[in-house]
Amino acid sequence: MENQTPDESTPQTFLGLHRSDQYFLGVLLIVILCLSLLHLARLSRWGTEPLEIEKQTPLPYDYQLDINQATWVEFAQLKQIGPVLARRIVDYREAHGPFRSIDDLLQVKGIGPKKLAANRKHFLPLPPGVNP
Repeated sequence: MENQTPDESTPQTFLGLHRSDQYFLGVLLIVILCLSLLHLARLSRWGTEPLEIEKQTPLPYDYQLDINQATWVEFAQLKQIGPVLARRIVDYREAHGPFRSIDDLLQVKGIGPKKLAANRKHFLPLPPGVNP
């Protein structure tokens, strides 16, 4: 077999593509890459100003509950009263009947004068003539 040298008249190919096709695909890939980067920059809002949102001042609210109707979940929302103490309050109410006054909560184990004073504003006044 003879060593053949590439003939000057045969166009050079790479992956079956002629030289002009290779240039065209190279330029096409560069254009696609540039357009993809531009699209990504627009999606990420790169180079835009941040949006500032004015926040309104929070409105105060008074959470009040009826101690003879409240569930343990409602009691658990109060300051220094967790789920265990809240269940204890409801259990005491079920065992001894409705509370006659807000001060009757002091009879529940775990509630002292400080806890009662911290939460007194959250208790609705009891209607007159509450019968146990």
